[in-house]
Amino acid sequence: MSMNRATAVLAQELEELLSRSTPYSLSSPSFTSPTLHDFVKGLILSTNIIDFIERHLPNGFRADWGQVIDITDGNILSKECDIIIYEGKPYKRIKNRCMDFVLVDKNKVRIVIQVKSSIRVVKPEDKDYCRQLSNFVPEIWFLSEACIASSDRRIAKIERDLKSIGYRRFFYFYKIRDNPIKRDIAYKPFIEFINLIKKLK
Repeated sequence: MSMNRATAVLAQELEELLSRSTPYSLSSPSFTSPTLHDFVKGLILSTNIIDFIERHLPNGFRADWGQVIDITDGNILSKECDIIIYEGKPYKRIKNRCMDFVLVDKNKVRIVIQVKSSIRVVKPEDKDYCRQLSNFVPEIWFLSEACIASSDRRIAKIERDLKSIGYRRFFYFYKIRDNPIKRDIAYKPFIEFINLIKKLK
């Protein structure tokens, strides 16, 4: 893709993000590297993404890891959310040397982003997660560091499947092709992702 100065800066940000996250997200026997627990890999990736989101969020918005709380309906809590984008302050912040976790009033939440290290097909648990979160938030996005697909047509199929079960948007940072393994950075989805973040009102 052709780039102007602004998109070239965002492309550099993606490369920086990947340099922080990729060694952990791709830790698996299939990539001949030691494995980390999936939760740990996901947390590293999502917290790195939060760092980059916060560079671009408009004033008054925050991004954090946590849960959504329905204060008006008996303090019911959502499932854990990899990234919550919300206005104002959290209902409660739980912070210590090892953790920074928030509870956010559902009325302040704009977007929840489910983060995965990779996606090859849409799974039943993705549908269940989206269905349960839809009771708490107006918009749910799906973000995968790697999209494992042999063609752009296959990527489009994954996006259609995600949207059919309730995800508003789908983003990925690079695609991986099998046999032989090849990684192609996808700048366009990242640039679109950041530009949507910037436009929040």
